[in-house]
Amino acid sequence: MATFSRPESPIATGRRPTITDVARAAGVSIAVVSYALNGRPGVSERTRRRVLQVAEDLGWRPSAAARALRGTPGTVALLLVRDTVGATSADADLELADGLRDVLGADLPLAVHLVESPSAAAAAIATWWAEHRYDAFVMTGIRTDDPRLAVVERLGVVAVLVDHVSWPRPADLDDGRGAPRRQRPAGPPHTMSAAAWAPRTVALDAAADVKVGRHLGDLGHRHVAVLAPATPLRSGHGAADAVGEEVDRRGGITIVEPCTTLEDVATTARRLLAAPDRPTAIVTSDDHGALVGRAVARRSGLAVPWDVSVVAGRDAPVLRLSTPPVTAVARPLRALGQEAGRQVLHAVGRHGGGSPDDVASRTVPGGRLVIRGTTAPPR
Repeated sequence: MATFSRPESPIATGRRPTITDVARAAGVSIAVVSYALNGRPGVSERTRRRVLQVAEDLGWRPSAAARALRGTPGTVALLLVRDTVGATSADADLELADGLRDVLGADLPLAVHLVESPSAAAAAIATWWAEHRYDAFVMTGIRTDDPRLAVVERLGVVAVLVDHVSWPRPADLDDGRGAPRRQRPAGPPHTMSAAAWAPRTVALDAAADVKVGRHLGDLGHRHVAVLAPATPLRSGHGAADAVGEEVDRRGGITIVEPCTTLEDVATTARRLLAAPDRPTAIVTSDDHGALVGRAVARRSGLAVPWDVSVVAGRDAPVLRLSTPPVTAVARPLRALGQEAGRQVLHAVGRHGGGSPDDVASRTVPGGRLVIRGTTAPPR
């Protein structure tokens, strides 16, 4: 017959008791202990008293370091996933964070976390939300089947989602040819009382990317390659779609090549430029990719911009200082962060529970095309 003995008290072993010791001694899960110790609903009063009594018997006290990590009420977390190269850069993340801080100010401190995958981010959100560490989360790079969204919905997490480019085109953007403009559906009115768990969304519109396609098409480019991130983002290939539609309107074709790393960018550009029907223009998703594409063209014996034009999907100082300086899209990421900050304020009730213009989906003007020395008519 099997016998069971009560686990040895951590005090008897000369170490500090942990929340795991409390859960083991009380015969409940760590999550139940966390709920009980933090006074959260979800456990019965009988279980709560039992957990508190066991914690007292074991001499458990909350760690000062853990309290410091949890932050104070009103803390917001910016959770960044870095599992691919080229999705966003450190500079872009800093601009976004600066915009958030502009709006949140000192009353809502911002913590920035970098994790290796969406699944790791989902696990962190579940843990930190249960621990009351943060009052709201800001997330970027949302995937089509993102585990973070499942956690947000299941636990009622207050969240703001940031997409760097949205598509279709904004309603107020003329296509330059008198064609009907496609309307962007407006987000439904949303307040915390209507659906507390529903994440809010903020995105840049595709205006600048439309201008990229229009610029290349008007220069005479009829075969354009877009090197887009391979990550299956919820917003899809919004920038690539915007570029491609404008090139198509002018009788050209656009091919979209997914690239995960800078090595992918180099390999893809080399293959495309070696083909008999090579593209006369290459558009990349970021600044680093544009520099790689330009270098590959030069090594292939092609002159930039006369044999092949290059456009960067995101501007950076290095592009302005290179020779020739690279045509690029200057994206207002700080303004994007500021709009995300305003959505956080609405979500946590800092605007009196919602205002007449409080909607769950917002777009920010997507920036401007800065024409420099890497684009010209094809010869």
